[in-house]
Amino acid sequence: MVSEKETTGGKAKPETAAAPAPTPAPEAVTAAPETASTTASTSEAAPEATPAAPVSTEAQAAEIIRKHVLLSAAAGVIPLNFVDTAALAVVQLRLLKELSELHGVDFRSDIGRSAVGTLFATVAPTALGGSLLGSMAFNMALRSVPVIGTVTRLATQPAFNSAFTYALGKVFQQHFASGGTFLTFQPEKVKTYFREKFEEARRRKGATPEAAPAAA
Repeated sequence: MVSEKETTGGKAKPETAAAPAPTPAPEAVTAAPETASTTASTSEAAPEATPAAPVSTEAQAAEIIRKHVLLSAAAGVIPLNFVDTAALAVVQLRLLKELSELHGVDFRSDIGRSAVGTLFATVAPTALGGSLLGSMAFNMALRSVPVIGTVTRLATQPAFNSAFTYALGKVFQQHFASGGTFLTFQPEKVKTYFREKFEEARRRKGATPEAAPAAA
């Protein structure tokens, strides 16, 4: 609005009336705190969870061995001759297969079977010698007797199977971890280590491997 102000000398320059300052809308006033609150909440959000560390190859191998030791013990209580032998052979070859896959090694069942037989010969004198009960022929004959044969099997076979499978797994785990394959495996070079692990398992589990193994 423009008005003229008279003075004694005549008309004064027109004056422009100052326009009143606009009042901010209530919504604009309240919006700022909400935006600040949202920003604060975002900045205070919990950090993303760090991914779990991958399980080491050694730990995976130990779990594979442990699983097959339990399965081999279960094979020792199968009440049918030769069926328990076949079941244990499957368990032990499966052990070697899983260890080889863990290390990216091509699996060779023929070499695996041969290695199992050779390593069995390493502990056979300990398993079969020393007493009448240690005689393979006597033991097999005893196992065919009703009741007594079942008791003999339950008392000896699972323990022997467990110790043998444990030692077998430790030997091949060491071999694969060092870069070996089935083609480079030489049982003669690992007999001492195999026997050590076999005796270690016997002492720890209270195994008494006098029973004829169903492994070979």
